[in-house]
Amino acid sequence: MAETNIAVACIGLGRLGAGIAHNVQRAGFRLIVYNRTQEKAEPLITSGAALARTPREAAHAADVVVTSLMDDASVLDVVNGADGVLSGMRPGAVHAGTTTTSPNLSTRLTELHSSHGSEYVAANVLGRPDAAAAGKLITLLARKPEAIARARQVIDTYSARVILLGEDPALASSMKLAGNFFLAGLLEVIGEAFAFAKRRGVLDPFSEMLKAFLPGSQEYLDRIRSSDFGRAGFTLDAGLKDILLILDAAAEVRLLLLCCSLVKDKCIAAQTRGLNQCDWSVFTAISSLDASP
Repeated sequence: MAETNIAVACIGLGRLGAGIAHNVQRAGFRLIVYNRTQEKAEPLITSGAALARTPREAAHAADVVVTSLMDDASVLDVVNGADGVLSGMRPGAVHAGTTTTSPNLSTRLTELHSSHGSEYVAANVLGRPDAAAAGKLITLLARKPEAIARARQVIDTYSARVILLGEDPALASSMKLAGNFFLAGLLEVIGEAFAFAKRRGVLDPFSEMLKAFLPGSQEYLDRIRSSDFGRAGFTLDAGLKDILLILDAAAEVRLLLLCCSLVKDKCIAAQTRGLNQCDWSVFTAISSLDASP
């Protein structure tokens, strides 16, 4: 069990954030929660968490603040708004940001916290909601060792593996975007390969072969093979947000990512078909949908 004198505020209780918060609570930390819609906080409150009315109130009560939000804009609003985290955070407290954001925002958050007297730790996570619920996320950490040390006990409650990337928080954001880019490219290849295998009459044996080659990708292989894109772990809208972040970050270093641009176009095509809330791997179906009979 954790040192119960450490208070943790979990802000953002979406698909990943709820799993993170449950693991923090099960580990014995004193938990404070905030979410725009209170209903998502109810299971945690029933189990003993305190409900905060604003991010400011949540941060004021905490030694460690963990945010799990949607994008750059939502993070900046929660941190720097009138009732935001910085307006309530105590000097010396640590904010661990798990949201997939631009590297530039990680740098800005570090500057904002440093000016305030608190600490920001980039703590981007790899993994789907089931991994968050099971405490098996991969966490990419970047910041000063002393700041990481203050948050590490909390981060370990929901992480199966932690990768340290140095003191520059932008490195954690960049690593997360690189991971998402690799996954997007892999899904695109799987989708095209399945479309080809289906037309050539070898879909079933080819699918079984890929499961042997890619044992960690079975869920995506099954989704794409059977066109089962419901029950989204990560929505198309969220996936496109990440793809655009990758392309922007690549442009900053004058890098052309043709595969990423292709995925962007397919995501947009899937959106025009009203598939926004499907699992983001639905973009792989666009090749088949657009193919001639």
